[in-house]
Amino acid sequence: MSNFVSVIFCRNCNSRYVEIEEWEGKTAVIHCRTCGNREPIGKFTLGRCKVTNTELQHARDSRAKPGKPER
Repeated sequence: MSNFVSVIFCRNCNSRYVEIEEWEGKTAVIHCRTCGNREPIGKFTLGRCKVTNTELQHARDSRAKPGKPER
């Protein structure tokens, strides 16, 4: 089984702990858990890349918790 991921980085603080917080129609609202930056993004789509099971598990193990700083 192949694993595919999309990664969004915060240009404000360079954090990798960024997620789509909500959808406003066809516009995604992107939120950085590290600095709190929020930005609506429309007319774009996310790409994807293939990762191994080990890389995917490492990403899951190191994900941010709400209100906690990046590791």
